[in-house]
Amino acid sequence: MDRLRAPYATALLACFAVLTLRSHERIPQAHLWAEDGAVFLTDALAHGLGATFIPYAGYLHIVPRLLAWGLSLLPIEAFALGLAWALLAINAAVFALIARVRCRWLVPHDGVRVLLAVAFCFLPGTWEVMGNLANLHSVLFYGVMFVALQDLERPLGVVDGALLLAAATSAGEGVLMAPVFFLRGLLRWRDGQPLRSVLWEGLAAAVLAVPAGVNMVLFRQSGIAAADFAAWPLPRMAEHLWNTLNVRYVLHPVLGDGGTLSYFRRPFVVRALVTVGFIAVLVLGLRRVPARQRVLLLVTCACVFLLIPLTWYVRAGAADYPTFGEFRDPGVVEDRYMLFALPAGLALWGVALARFRPLFAAGLCVSVVVLALPRWTFEPWGAERDWARTARLIRTTRETPGAQAAVPINPTGWGITVHGPPRPAR
Repeated sequence: MDRLRAPYATALLACFAVLTLRSHERIPQAHLWAEDGAVFLTDALAHGLGATFIPYAGYLHIVPRLLAWGLSLLPIEAFALGLAWALLAINAAVFALIARVRCRWLVPHDGVRVLLAVAFCFLPGTWEVMGNLANLHSVLFYGVMFVALQDLERPLGVVDGALLLAAATSAGEGVLMAPVFFLRGLLRWRDGQPLRSVLWEGLAAAVLAVPAGVNMVLFRQSGIAAADFAAWPLPRMAEHLWNTLNVRYVLHPVLGDGGTLSYFRRPFVVRALVTVGFIAVLVLGLRRVPARQRVLLLVTCACVFLLIPLTWYVRAGAADYPTFGEFRDPGVVEDRYMLFALPAGLALWGVALARFRPLFAAGLCVSVVVLALPRWTFEPWGAERDWARTARLIRTTRETPGAQAAVPINPTGWGITVHGPPRPAR
């Protein structure tokens, strides 16, 4: 397992198998979640390919809209299940990026990187994020992170460029990673690498930054209510930032759900000792990483964490969500916000422990999986589970002149508005 012939393919198959097994209840009852029906399918049926550049919630969603359009060309009966399979495959393909040979400079042991990819599939938040278009932007964001962490001795490839373009046009938060590619270009330049490789890094940063300017305009035009986080008193802001950083980068990758909950029930002295001890282990491990890799890793993790305050700023009330701050409510574990920054935290621990011994990093990955066993199964999205009935209603409505129907989907309260063709003129 130290040197695999095809580490990425191995990780891809492992991640896809794990996500499929975790979805064993959801796939037979495939249905739609939130914007998958209310926005993406609705617009694909109404506008076809023309829906590709329609903004939603203040930014573009090119990849989700293209996927919805492509699947809408199939019989409507195949839409929900086709969407589930396609998205699980994409999720697996992104998480497996850490196993590529290009990431050997961070974790030289191929088997450990494969286990890291599998461990990503068990992080909190995956219940809501895995297998739907509404949260695909979050997965694509971490794809950018994995591209940013690859070997500086290898030029960016076509696959890397395609992934960055997909993220830039579908995940507005991808702009947070632009500084990392400027750093990569600077490191290449200092190493005396060809100008072409330096310029490719600059182009990657531009690919992430330019659509962000478009999204900024769209967000202002959307009229979405501004958040109040920027007006918080500094002590309150610092407390939320510290607790979130502590959970995502220090505690949860090691302690899991139950251990992190227990941590916040302990006296302050105990919590301080635990945090200091864990940080000391991280520091000792990272000191063994060569300087260039260490700088790139730390800057990448810092940029990923910026996703937290960005979310608090653009989503009104998000900073007060129980998924942020002190971790006290086990009910929030499957909320999509719990995934924010945790892949970077797990990667940080994996790199640090692998520098002591690969076995330690492998043990961490196994521990992440074992501690997640109580939430192994991805249960169905909600009460709406009979897609065949839903598909019949959609098809009948679309074939009936002048008809209109409100079709419920998950979660409760969401739905699809379907229109039939115009009535013929008399």
